Amino acid sequence: MQLTDIIRRPIITEKSNAQTFANNSYSFEVAYNANKFQIARAIEIIFQVKVEKVNTMKFEKQPKNIGRYHGFTNRYKKAIVKLAEGYSINFYPTDEVKTEDKEEKSKKTNKKEVSDVEKRAAEKIAAKKANANVKNATKTATKSNVKKTTTTRKVGGE
Repeated sequence: MQLTDIIRRPIITEKSNAQTFANNSYSFEVAYNANKFQIARAIEIIFQVKVEKVNTMKFEKQPKNIGRYHGFTNRYKKAIVKLAEGYSINFYPTDEVKTEDKEEKSKKTNKKEVSDVEKRAAEKIAAKKANANVKNATKTATKSNVKKTTTTRKVGGE
């Protein structure tokens, strides 16, 4: 069995996230016929971490109904992998890259860049105020020239 076939997907739920922060353990859905040694080896090679212990659970299929149709959920095997001290797995690698980029950008920014941003913002505000003044002037001019005539409606037999 290939290492990539052993681990199907991580199980990310509120409970598994709480376990991650408390015990440094991660939950995975694994191949149904994989044993603990294969799971530990696959995790160590794929994520480049040191595995301390592996607990496994088998979940059998359960009957489920969708409307008038009857069926079953798939059976699967869940592995809870406890990592050694100092190791962690990042399921969201984009989060790590974004934080690094933000730190680098914050170091590179100078007061000149900040002043350029302030200048552009001031120019935009001035342009908006000028446009607003022109629009208000045209609206008042058109309103004063147009006079609405009111009509009276006859009611009854008059």
